[in-house]
Amino acid sequence: TICYRDGRCRVPFCCASPLLHCSLSLPWNPSCLKLRMAEIGIAACLCLMLAMAAGGALGSSPCDDPSVANLPFCNPDLDLVDRVKDLVSRMSVTDMISQLGNTAPAIEHLNIPAYQWWSEALHGVASSPGVSFGGKVPSATSFPQVIGIAATFNSTLFYEMGQAISTEARAMNNVGQAGLTFFTPNINIYRDPRWGRGQETPGEDPYLTSAYVEQYVAGLQFGPDQRYLKTVACCKHFSAYDLENWNGTDRFHFNAIVSDQDFAETYFPAFESCVRVGKVSSIMCSYNAVNGVPSCANNVIQNQIVRNEWDFSGFIVSDCGAINTIMADHHYTNTTEETVQVALRAGTNLNCGGFYQKYAMEAYNKSYITEADLANAVGPLFGQRMALGMFDPTHLQPYLNISTDQINSPAHQALALDAARESIVLLQNDGSLPLSAESSLKVAVIGPNSNATETMQGNYHGVAPYLISPLMGIQDAGVTSSWAFGCDVACSDSGGFAEAVTIAKGADVVIVVMGLDHGQEREGHDRNVITLPGMQLDLMQEVREAIGGRPLVLVLMSGGPVDISWAKSNANAILWTGYPGQSGGKAIADVIFGKFNPSGRLPVTYYPGDYVNQISFFNMSMRDPPGRTYKFYTGTPVFEFGHGLSYISFSRVCLGVSFGRLY
Repeated sequence: TICYRDGRCRVPFCCASPLLHCSLSLPWNPSCLKLRMAEIGIAACLCLMLAMAAGGALGSSPCDDPSVANLPFCNPDLDLVDRVKDLVSRMSVTDMISQLGNTAPAIEHLNIPAYQWWSEALHGVASSPGVSFGGKVPSATSFPQVIGIAATFNSTLFYEMGQAISTEARAMNNVGQAGLTFFTPNINIYRDPRWGRGQETPGEDPYLTSAYVEQYVAGLQFGPDQRYLKTVACCKHFSAYDLENWNGTDRFHFNAIVSDQDFAETYFPAFESCVRVGKVSSIMCSYNAVNGVPSCANNVIQNQIVRNEWDFSGFIVSDCGAINTIMADHHYTNTTEETVQVALRAGTNLNCGGFYQKYAMEAYNKSYITEADLANAVGPLFGQRMALGMFDPTHLQPYLNISTDQINSPAHQALALDAARESIVLLQNDGSLPLSAESSLKVAVIGPNSNATETMQGNYHGVAPYLISPLMGIQDAGVTSSWAFGCDVACSDSGGFAEAVTIAKGADVVIVVMGLDHGQEREGHDRNVITLPGMQLDLMQEVREAIGGRPLVLVLMSGGPVDISWAKSNANAILWTGYPGQSGGKAIADVIFGKFNPSGRLPVTYYPGDYVNQISFFNMSMRDPPGRTYKFYTGTPVFEFGHGLSYISFSRVCLGVSFGRLY
């Protein structure tokens, strides 16, 4: 029994005994399924329920249908290029245009099912149009946000996280709750500390970002069966994208002026590594323009560089709505027909959005585009669907056997915890850490992020199976603890300070958990200042004054860098945690109480607060004074890129070696 995810049902076989009731919760067309259950009988219902219990795929290859099974595009023994060529040759202009948006409808006469291209998996399978939580999959493993993963400097972890996420993605796809094409990772360089999406990236260094993307993409795309892609990854946002909305200009209107040298040294290397080494299957073009040309209409960077120089053979997808911005925001074109033309011919195969689907036929009818343009666009799309196995017999595909019991498995839970531990950076320590986890130790836990849960997931997250806050982790350590909120992250009200000061006075050690959240940094929202928000510093100062010389430990939870100069001079120890994911609180407690030796290193420079007054956010130059990132910044950072301490003391000894002459 076959129930396609686009809502069409077919009954090629099974018994026909009547069925009074069969209740199944499915993410696709339950009314169609119930109708067929009434027609085909209880045996089919039992077959479907068994498939669901095993987490198997409810559906089939479109090539299982006799009407197309013998056509060349359905022959798994043929070369992929030939199969794609055959399939595209059978499509009408209308068929091809219908496939150019992220929500692609079925092509009935070729038995091609509908497909949703837009799924997300930045640091775990995430809520998005192609992903649904509930039913068989109520949650998925939530790993630390990428900026924290980068702080581990652990390339093996980058790969292992990709493998875990792609396994969970396949399991979700097998029960119809996720696609197989994921718009991830974000590998833009964290050029300016104000950027709201820097948390999604591996930081400011092109080499570290390249190392990350090579391993993470490999983990997402490639599994034990080399015949098929496990999932399709997408390196974004190409190119020179790192501004959301600042000083009256948003990302839809921003024109990034970038020199060839900065492209070569800073903005291109990670994308080149993504293509050449990571073998990524797709790239996303960005909203902004580059040197006067909107990215998704930029023939030079997409065709001449990505496709010709880097030998990219996958598809390029626009950021969602970015085709429309070519005309509506950048005013690069004057008509919808011209917009379709420049985007297609610049190599943008797929529009996340409906612009192509709405306007491409008119562009074709007016001869702005040709049938060949459309074929060039859809070919790589179906090439990737075929590479995923979507057009091959199900018995050939081992990834269809990945079941939902591998989602948030014990192994993945352990990996998420290990990742969170490794991501924590010990910025400062006068010997106060680690603390002794004794019941007699009185610990006061204070601050806006002290009991954070969803904040620990950062941007682009799914539904976590659990979230262990810092407070929970400290409470579970076995010490005597007290807690006061103090204020929220914006900290515009000091009404909670008195309670915080009171519990601090009665404690042996005070742990203040400060920092940022999604209200301060996120997609669409940049920061204007890089100091602690609101009166957070005032809260910390009042606590310091109240406890005298007793230890004050600052735990900084943030994606972007924060000027914590005062804490550097007045706190006994400082930890940076990023947004540490589902097990963040336990990881923080494990480091504080010495169960794990901190090993993280900062993936960004921590600038003094006045940095934002010294250079415009719009300035894309890496060298203009005072310079950007550790490579070019000429000032004195609060903490430098790569900084991170340990509970172990290290020393370097130069061994004297004498070399004799060689005759």
